Amino acid sequence: MNLKNQSFYTRVHFLGRMTVIVALLFFLAVPAGLAAVNRIPVNLGVILQNAVPILITFTIAGVCENLSFAPVIGSGALYMACVTGNVSNMKIPAAMNAMEIAGCTPGSEKGDVISIIAVAFSTIVTTVIVLLGMLFLAPVFEPVYNNPFLQPAFQNMIPALFGALLFPYFKKFPRESLVPVAASIAAIFLLGRSFFSANQSFIMIGVIILSAFYSYGLHKRKVKIKGQPEM
Repeated sequence: MNLKNQSFYTRVHFLGRMTVIVALLFFLAVPAGLAAVNRIPVNLGVILQNAVPILITFTIAGVCENLSFAPVIGSGALYMACVTGNVSNMKIPAAMNAMEIAGCTPGSEKGDVISIIAVAFSTIVTTVIVLLGMLFLAPVFEPVYNNPFLQPAFQNMIPALFGALLFPYFKKFPRESLVPVAASIAAIFLLGRSFFSANQSFIMIGVIILSAFYSYGLHKRKVKIKGQPEM
């Protein structure tokens, strides 16, 4: 396949799919290799019995995350983020912050390139920090992480991080953000926190669909007010 004659997005999807397939093969090769070296019998029935419930649980969340993250950081960065991990709390903030600094529009080719670079550097930096922390800093920071007074702060790092990153978008697009945010808050109060937490993947699908229709309605109204023909 000659990638030079393909479009940017075609090349990104081809390389991303190949990377994911190779990564999955390597992930499976580790336990398979250990089992073969240590002559441990592989019971396929037991594996499926324990894997299927986990697969069902995380498949829903994974599909929802990919649907919501792909338009924001682009497909190339999402491929890389899904392979390297720490998607929500590391890769997405890094990509969004990089596009904000570079002045790029999410979904554009330039924005996708910036996101890919940001996720790549985030992966390298995270790997180096984790390696150094494992070798030298773990005994130093362990009392801090296990401090009962600071535990609530560490347990709410992701909501705090996303709140800080999303606030500029809320400020820039207040009308577009109104209904999705209000719908999510209303769902928590109407359904209860426990039900919302247990079914947040399904609720996320509903909010995504509602946001898409709401934004499309605002766009059509804006076009009609300006008197421009619809595309």
